[in-house]
Amino acid sequence: MIPHDVLVRGEEAVALYKRALKNGASPAFAEMAACQMPPGTKGSDRAFMQGRMDGSWMNSMPKPLADRMVRQARAAGINTTGKFYMGGLADKRRHMDPEAWVDSVDDVRRVARKRNLEVRGIVDYTPPEQEPKKSVDIAPDILEDNVRKELKKDPQASREEAADRVKKRIVPRWKNK
Repeated sequence: MIPHDVLVRGEEAVALYKRALKNGASPAFAEMAACQMPPGTKGSDRAFMQGRMDGSWMNSMPKPLADRMVRQARAAGINTTGKFYMGGLADKRRHMDPEAWVDSVDDVRRVARKRNLEVRGIVDYTPPEQEPKKSVDIAPDILEDNVRKELKKDPQASREEAADRVKKRIVPRWKNK
């Protein structure tokens, strides 16, 4: 049986496929030669989307769940055609997150870079090291509101004194160490 990919490429491809098989090539190699297409490799769009482009990746899911997932994603304005849902990239919206529906390795890298995620598999991406976020004792808007109230109680106090009083009253002791 001649593979569909070979048939659609015409008579020359079919003849090359048959000749390769006759000369001892495996069916996979004969197809690759007839289609003039190298095998998919790690990190290529072809390897990443193999079996996913036509939506067959959803065949392993219960049909009602797959249908609901696609229906909700489309209702959220996401074009799912030719895309694959990658749950590891999704935010709290899950399948209704537009950036979790990807169609290429570049798409995966872009989302991983944007969200500072580490990705391993067909696509590998390790985010750069980042400095830890600076801890804030008290949010500036909360501090400002309480300083204003403190200054109303004691108009003679300076702004710094009022801020110190507020911090002593509001900020937990373990943050003052």
